[in-house]
Amino acid sequence: MAGRYRIDRVAVQRTGSRPAAWTFAREPVSGTEYAYEVTDGNFRSRNEWGFVVRVPKSAAERIEVRPLKTPNIAAWAGLDRRSLTFKRATRQNYRGYVYCPVALADPTGEKSRTLVTDKRDLPPWFRQLESRTHRKTTVASTRGTDGESLVLHCLPGDHEFMIRAFFATKVWVLKDQTRKRT
Repeated sequence: MAGRYRIDRVAVQRTGSRPAAWTFAREPVSGTEYAYEVTDGNFRSRNEWGFVVRVPKSAAERIEVRPLKTPNIAAWAGLDRRSLTFKRATRQNYRGYVYCPVALADPTGEKSRTLVTDKRDLPPWFRQLESRTHRKTTVASTRGTDGESLVLHCLPGDHEFMIRAFFATKVWVLKDQTRKRT
């Protein structure tokens, strides 16, 4: 199944929006919360999800993508406490875009995620995202040591892609690893 996960089989439908306030890194943030119903057509059953995309008023803040409702499958337990965050890109050719690190879920549970620096370490379904996968130094300047990490980029309003990126980096990674163990 691993090679058969398809991004276009993740159906995303916006169900509403509302003004909201939340915290990020223990700091208060205000903006708009967009609700989405998502069906992962890569699975026949237990494939209904609920997501929220939190867009802050300030463009300097991060956009957060988080599942609120997950199917009752052991591999996905706790995903409602995980999120992807998209930050504004700063390099000339990518201004106006946002990006998130390619941080794959860790199926062993030893850590929350694994940052990827080599495209060869990506699961097979990431070939569908190749045109949006770059080194961080391509899309943003960095002061740290993460310049060689891979990132995914999109427009700030492309919530559908952001949610699909969550599936590619978290949901399918965890489900694929449970299959390999059995």
